[in-house]
Amino acid sequence: MISIIIADDHKMVAQALKQVIEAKDTAEVTGIALTIADAAGQLEEKKPDLLLLDIAMPDGDGIEALPKLRKASQDTKIIILTMYSEAEVIQRAIKSGVDGYLMKDSDAEEILAAIEHVSKGEKYISPAAASKAAALTETIPQLTPREREVLKLIVEGKSSREAAKVLYLGFETVRSYTKYLRQKLGVKNTAGMVEKAIRLHLV
Repeated sequence: MISIIIADDHKMVAQALKQVIEAKDTAEVTGIALTIADAAGQLEEKKPDLLLLDIAMPDGDGIEALPKLRKASQDTKIIILTMYSEAEVIQRAIKSGVDGYLMKDSDAEEILAAIEHVSKGEKYISPAAASKAAALTETIPQLTPREREVLKLIVEGKSSREAAKVLYLGFETVRSYTKYLRQKLGVKNTAGMVEKAIRLHLV
């Protein structure tokens, strides 16, 4: 069970988010914080697996508060969940080392997917946020070691089924990796993925 604290100054939004998260019985919201100070206190006390953090908080900027929040619980992963879609804000968050970035208009499926990926130690930047940040200056996506292995095999011309055999993974597992690789790279197909991987020296 993934333990989560939600930091959002809109209590109704936080409560609705709590219902979405707990609907699948894989995660539990152990606290709702309405300020950064409250979030830091709860992090220090509860040491949750994950913090969902809004940027605009009554007592400060969520991104600027990241060092304070990490100090309160070093092992807690942090996903920004915000209404801010400006490329500069997204890039600032990514450069600050957040584990994920979601827009508040994300559907339940994407929120749950982000929680799952980040809880496994992976990064998750929503495709909408990633494309906006890339429009400002092309950023190099952060890939997990396994994602790099899958990407390398695809660049070498192997199919998902062939890559699965090489990596001793299930076919559907590799298909999931390629899906999220396309999202992270902001491309629609394998050809675009290969071109961008080579251009950004990802393999």
